Amino acid sequence: MTDSSRLVVNEGPEPGQTFVLEQDALTLGRDPHNGIVISDPQVSRQHARIVRQGNLMVVEDTGSTNGTFVNGMRLTGSHALANGDVIGLGDAVTLTYYGASPATTEPLVGRRTIAMESPSYEAPPSPPLAYAAASPPAYTAAPPVEEKKRRTGLWIGCGCLVLLAIFACVAVFVLDYFGLLPGFFYQPLFWLGLDKYFIQ
Repeated sequence: MTDSSRLVVNEGPEPGQTFVLEQDALTLGRDPHNGIVISDPQVSRQHARIVRQGNLMVVEDTGSTNGTFVNGMRLTGSHALANGDVIGLGDAVTLTYYGASPATTEPLVGRRTIAMESPSYEAPPSPPLAYAAASPPAYTAAPPVEEKKRRTGLWIGCGCLVLLAIFACVAVFVLDYFGLLPGFFYQPLFWLGLDKYFIQ
């Protein structure tokens, strides 16, 4: 990279700090082995990379967690820097690039987003969404659990009815034994003609 190219920290751990871009390729990140070390929790260990391509300085994200931005736009590929571009590392760190600009004056996206000629970092494929993997087992497992709860509730309900019926029968027999059962309890026996079998 040319000696005149540099990055100046606007927001971050050390505002005003200047990094001269002298190497042909360097990385930015929280890891102390990076060419530019930014000690901020929003910055990934290896957050972004700047390389020289001819007269251009090109920045690209290296699979960071919080993303790399240029002038507020999140990078999805390589971007040739222009003098005055503001690079954002996540939400907390911004640096201004000072150096050579591309000769063309096309708009930002079409103008400076270019393909890297050297092998570039490929972000690992994103894992499948958690709910996509978890939903089918949870859905198929739910009916048996609900069915088991229904059966348990049914058995408890039946048991309560049986106990209630036994209690009622015992109460009737005890009251009848002591002669405390009201006469209207015998009325259905008279209607059915069964009084001679049950009433002494």
